[in-house]
Amino acid sequence: MLSAYLLVSHGSSDPRHQAGLLRLANITRQHLTRLQYSQQHTETMGQFYDTYRSHQPDNAVEVATVGTARNRFPSRAHKSLERSILPPNIAVGTATLEASQVPLARQIEVFTKRVMAHGIRRVVLVPLFLQEGVHVKEDLPREIAIARALLPTTLRLVCEPYLGGQPIFKQFVADRLQKTTADRCLLLAHGSRRPGGNRNLQQLADSLSADVAFWSVPPDLETQVVNLMQQGYRQIAIAPYFLLPGGITDAITRQTEALAERLSKLSLRLLAPLGTSSDLGIAIAETLFAATPTFPLPKWGRDRWQPAQDGITA
Repeated sequence: MLSAYLLVSHGSSDPRHQAGLLRLANITRQHLTRLQYSQQHTETMGQFYDTYRSHQPDNAVEVATVGTARNRFPSRAHKSLERSILPPNIAVGTATLEASQVPLARQIEVFTKRVMAHGIRRVVLVPLFLQEGVHVKEDLPREIAIARALLPTTLRLVCEPYLGGQPIFKQFVADRLQKTTADRCLLLAHGSRRPGGNRNLQQLADSLSADVAFWSVPPDLETQVVNLMQQGYRQIAIAPYFLLPGGITDAITRQTEALAERLSKLSLRLLAPLGTSSDLGIAIAETLFAATPTFPLPKWGRDRWQPAQDGITA
């Protein structure tokens, strides 16, 4: 049973959001393909070698254990087999909860029916939300329930946990902050007004020896920067806890520039949004690969998968 994947983000009217989302989907697809190929390559090549040997005279080929230096396999046949075991171009699409004229449930339906035409019977939804707010707890489950009612019962629709709660994502954030040379790092998120809505982010910051500021609720960016300055920090990295560029990240850039000009004794470094790093696509792919059951390698034709090679946008 092969799987297709649909990355679901909040959405934005800013064209940079959709462009960044498509790039993230492409990186995820490429790395998923590499992971699948790496896992299946050795075993499958061994099966092909055995098949080839069974159809040759005893003295035609000298073959030892696959992978050793004693292999003597005709180069033309070897290349043919290498091509034949390449995994299909895995379908990775994109959809948005908001900022679209088409409801998410309908986007899921369109994507799913397109990949079902290529033999897919399992679609995995990947919520690219960084905090467990209303979208994760209420909006997304509602849209998934509507989509399930629109789809054939032969289709298996599953949903991964939201991105911000995934261990690999937390490690991605940790690695990103460790690469800075700042004295202190400051995670800057949108923030939630719901009681306890920011607890998980605060716990993440504590585990990374970082501080937190919020765009829509206290403490804000300026307050936290001043607090860190009063504690003696002079080199501060500001890490926007946002997936992709947009109006808020532009405003954060302007505010950071104003603070740097006013607080001249400080060195403020503003990092790019999380989704602009190719490492995030790799982290998403590794999360999906670890969560996907391993199935026997099927037979396929390259032309059959051509429509999915660049991903599918619902």
